[in-house]
Amino acid sequence: MNTMKLCCLNQSHLKNLKHELQVLHEQLLADLQAEQSDQKEELRLVSCTEVLDRSEAAAATDLNLTRLSHIKQLEEEILECRNALQRIECGRYGCCENCGEVIELNRLMANPAAVLCVGCQSRDELHRTRDSASSF
Repeated sequence: MNTMKLCCLNQSHLKNLKHELQVLHEQLLADLQAEQSDQKEELRLVSCTEVLDRSEAAAATDLNLTRLSHIKQLEEEILECRNALQRIECGRYGCCENCGEVIELNRLMANPAAVLCVGCQSRDELHRTRDSASSF
């Protein structure tokens, strides 16, 4: 990676983006804790109640699967924030992990955890779209 390109991100931008990442990280942790707490409470209530009929059991299973999916998404976003904060500390923040070019400031402001520049992100999404279409 070419660390000289990081000069495009001045210290003020880095400070602001780091702060945004820290705030986002804390919010995601709080959301994760709340989601896990809600899930535990729902599972406790289901296990303490009478036998559910099929539709109630299906609804409870559906809700649990949705919650598990949301928990997984939150965990992934938390990891992305942590990785971005680590890249800031290591001096690698703001460089595309694919091509090494500078990630545009507007992109970082919209998504401070971004690891790809717009061009590489577009190519990545195009490949994923083609791969998923060919699997049908």
